[in-house]
Amino acid sequence: MEHYELRVLADYTHTGVQATDTWAKPSPRDVGGELEKDERAEVVFAEVVQSPTAGGGEEPLKKIIPILDGEKFGSYVSLSGTLSSVMAPPKRSIWGGKLFSFGTPKSNNPLLSTTLKYSDHITFECLAGAGGITGDYRIRLWGYVYKESELPTVFGAMLFPTSLVDRTRGRTLTLAKAGYPTGIPVNGDTWKTLPGGKDQSIPKINPFVRYAFNKVATDGKSGDYQFRYTTGNVDDSDENLYFDFDSLDALLVESVGIRADFAGHLAETALLIAGDYHPKGLFPTDYDDNPLHFGLTYPFIFNTLPENPFFYSIPKLEKPYLIWNEKGMVIVRDDGTAVTADDLIVALTGIRVEMKG
Repeated sequence: MEHYELRVLADYTHTGVQATDTWAKPSPRDVGGELEKDERAEVVFAEVVQSPTAGGGEEPLKKIIPILDGEKFGSYVSLSGTLSSVMAPPKRSIWGGKLFSFGTPKSNNPLLSTTLKYSDHITFECLAGAGGITGDYRIRLWGYVYKESELPTVFGAMLFPTSLVDRTRGRTLTLAKAGYPTGIPVNGDTWKTLPGGKDQSIPKINPFVRYAFNKVATDGKSGDYQFRYTTGNVDDSDENLYFDFDSLDALLVESVGIRADFAGHLAETALLIAGDYHPKGLFPTDYDDNPLHFGLTYPFIFNTLPENPFFYSIPKLEKPYLIWNEKGMVIVRDDGTAVTADDLIVALTGIRVEMKG
C-alpha cells in the first residue's frame, strides 16, 4: 500500500533568457507532474526560488498560474514570483513560519479542502515581466498523492451543506450540493468535482489568490485608488481587485498584503465593502511602518540587499470578510503626493464561490 505523505508534485527549473511578456510553458512531463491511472493528487503549497541579480536587482517573474489536467486556473490562482513580492517563497525562508497554502490536505470540510485537485497531470505557466529574465528560477508544488482505493478512508465524504461566515459584518452564506444532502462521497470518479477541482458542479469552491499593481499613478489628493480592470487601473483581468457581485457570486477575503512605494507616499489601505471601510480607520501602510507588508522582509529585517534571506507571508486578517450580493474592493490612499504607476503591489487571498455557470 502507498503511504500518502507530503511530497514534491511538480519541480521545474528555468534556465537562460526569457524575453519580456513571454510565457514559459513546461509540459507536465517536464515538471514531473504526471500521475498513474489509479492515482489522484492535491496541491497544498508552492515554492518559488530565485536569487538576486548582481547589485541587488531581481528577475521580473511577473506571474505564475497552475494548469490542472490541461485547464488554466489563472482566474483563481495568480502568483507573483518576483523576488521582492514573491507570494510563495521557499518554506524554509518564511519569517515566523506562516506558510500560505491553497487549503488543508486530507480534510472533508469543503471550506478547508480548497487544495488544487487533479487526476492526471499538473504543470504551470510563467510570465516574464518588463526587461525580461536572464537568471534561473525554480518552482515546486508540494502536496499528496493517493491511490483511488485510499480516498474513501482518508476523506470519507465531503461534507455539505457548509457556510461562509463573516462575523464582523453579521453575514452568513450557506452552500449545499444538489443531490448530496449529506455530502459527496470521495472516490476516484468524484475527485475533480470536489473543491479545488476543475469539474465542480455549483456551487464551485476554489482557493483565491492574486496580486495587482497600480497601473496608473494615484491621484495625489488622498482619494481612493481602486485596483479595477474596467477602468484601466490594473494590467489585466487576473489583477482585478474590484468585485461587483450579485447573489450568485461570493468571495471570503482572508488575507490582504501590500508593499509600499520606496518614495513613501502610500498612506493607507483598506477593504471597501457595500460603502463601508474595513477596518473603519483604514490600515496605516506607509513605507516605514506597514503591518500589511509581504514578500522580502526588507526594509524591516535585514535591510541590505542581496543578502536578505527572509520573507513575510501575506498577512491574515483578524477575521475574514464576505463579499456577496454587493460591491467590494481593495483601496489605497496616498499621503497627498501621487504614488508613481507600478510602485505598489497588493496581494489578496481567500475562498471564491460561484453559484452559476
